[in-house]
Amino acid sequence: MKKYNVQNYVRYKKDLERKLEINKKYLVKDEEGNVLYNLLTNEQIIIQFLPLVESIARKFSTTQQAVGVMSILDLIQSGSLGLVHAVKRLERNKLLESENQEKTIKSFLSKRVKGSIRRQIDINRGDMRIPEHMYNEIRKNFGKNKKMVAMFFNSVFLSIDEG
Repeated sequence: MKKYNVQNYVRYKKDLERKLEINKKYLVKDEEGNVLYNLLTNEQIIIQFLPLVESIARKFSTTQQAVGVMSILDLIQSGSLGLVHAVKRLERNKLLESENQEKTIKSFLSKRVKGSIRRQIDINRGDMRIPEHMYNEIRKNFGKNKKMVAMFFNSVFLSIDEG
């Protein structure tokens, strides 16, 4: 992926639109007009789902966990890397067996892209490492259990202050 700064974000969008137009010409479709993803190359799948990466990155850029940690372009870049790795791990036989290939592939890829972005946010957050299962617990209830969240963060900061 080309390196884009904030001023060239428009160029990124134009490049993506151009690649999507070219990619549409080479998509393999069945009689009903559905795309047969199991017959596409990895590069075609990556190009086809780059807008999904941008959509997921935009959602992360406004969440509390990513604010101030990474810019939208960094989130898109780490999501794109996650997409590339996920496409390499894609099992074509399972896609062939699926009733709705698009739904199956979107589900598979979006989970990997979200995980990639979360890992990158956690890496860039700082030196203090909080276990992933605790992050998931806090995310799950969105901080509704204030006592549990306060107890967790107090225990983390008390252990830091003692050391």
